[in-house]
Amino acid sequence: MLKLRLAVVGVLSACLAACSGSGPSQDERDAAFLQYVQDNSNDKAKIHEFRSGNCVKAEGTPSYNCDVSAQVEAMGRDFGNQMDGVYTFTEVGDTWKITGRVQ
Repeated sequence: MLKLRLAVVGVLSACLAACSGSGPSQDERDAAFLQYVQDNSNDKAKIHEFRSGNCVKAEGTPSYNCDVSAQVEAMGRDFGNQMDGVYTFTEVGDTWKITGRVQ
């Protein structure tokens, strides 16, 4: 009986975690960062070697702070990794967007 209770609690915990949302996926962060770069330069901007490994739920908001590293080409210049930092990602409708830069 104890094993059954533990199994039920485990399943319910997993379901609750899945329903609560876990922040943007790697692909969603990649797309949001590219859109952010294009919005702040031009539509021809490109990013290369995108990496984002750590996301932390932002306190008191429906957002996540995620580290980002990518090489950026925009406005005819190679900016290298100058835009690396921690960005705030917020789900707007069905799309994740960058809504700020933490550092």
